[in-house]
Amino acid sequence: MTVSIIEDRDTWDTFIDESPSGLLFHRWDYLHLTARYTGSRFLPYGVYKGNELACLFPLFFRRMYGVNAVFSPPPLTVIPFLGCVMNRGFTRLKQSKKESLLGMIAGEIQEEIRGLSPNYLSVSFVPEFNDVRHYLWDRCDARIRYTYTIDLTRSIEDLWNNLHYKLRNKLKKEENAGLRLERTGDISTLHRILADRYRDPALDIPPIDRNYLEDLVHTYPDRIAAYYLYNTEDELVGAVAAQEYRRFLLWMGTPKVETAHAGNEYLQWLLIQRAKTEGYQMFENMGANNPDLAFFKSRFNPDLMMYFEIEKKDTFGAVSEWAYLAFVKRLMMATGRV
Repeated sequence: MTVSIIEDRDTWDTFIDESPSGLLFHRWDYLHLTARYTGSRFLPYGVYKGNELACLFPLFFRRMYGVNAVFSPPPLTVIPFLGCVMNRGFTRLKQSKKESLLGMIAGEIQEEIRGLSPNYLSVSFVPEFNDVRHYLWDRCDARIRYTYTIDLTRSIEDLWNNLHYKLRNKLKKEENAGLRLERTGDISTLHRILADRYRDPALDIPPIDRNYLEDLVHTYPDRIAAYYLYNTEDELVGAVAAQEYRRFLLWMGTPKVETAHAGNEYLQWLLIQRAKTEGYQMFENMGANNPDLAFFKSRFNPDLMMYFEIEKKDTFGAVSEWAYLAFVKRLMMATGRV
């Protein structure tokens, strides 16, 4: 097997489009914007078996105050997972072939990572990738993370009947309230609400950089949008950002707006219906790792999916992880990007 830096955008994006686990986060322009706004060097690795591209593995390198860090994804980007993307034929392989291939890929990537001499390494793999043993054998630590998904191949009636009964009662009340849903590329209102929330010094990290979010929406206007829910007086009662690529991803939500309406609940139900109507087979709702959000999201009766985050750090890396997050939050606050 061989590893090389992929330099062709079409080669990269075609592979992502064809892979069952490729996400919008993995696409070429998304990754380059992420590198720009995090001050990182993007390393678009491709792993070949002979002439066949078997795997893409986007990594980001940053040196800060003498500490080398390798991420996939970088922090403060609201990218839940990234890691490697296997080719479309991988799922059809027998288990022995899968394990052999994953071992070779891990060995090649680990060799590239060692060449970067990282003090800190963090990789979050997509939920479809569940064999991280080769990284554990390389003395990485692993953390189990979670996300919520809803199978949209079921009927609307089935989805409705599986909602928590108290949630159904709330939604019934909103059906005749005249609430209006709007999809737009204008994220200013959404970001303002998020920024106000994250000004709380008790929270560890800020929201996504405003300019970064605006550039993402401009780059993918058909794939990223804000959804606003208004009452009959044109007052905002709910707001979220969504990604619409391969699956309908409820990406970023705002805190509950002070209103008499069950805005966030009704907004999510409208989006579930919209996603099904548009032919998506999966609706994903991030936030399963947050105990303050988990109960609210669980009332939609989603499936709980696991994904893995691996990490390795030396003494310098452990200190830099905390310092990096604290420094970036202060910087974003000071420059008005929050």
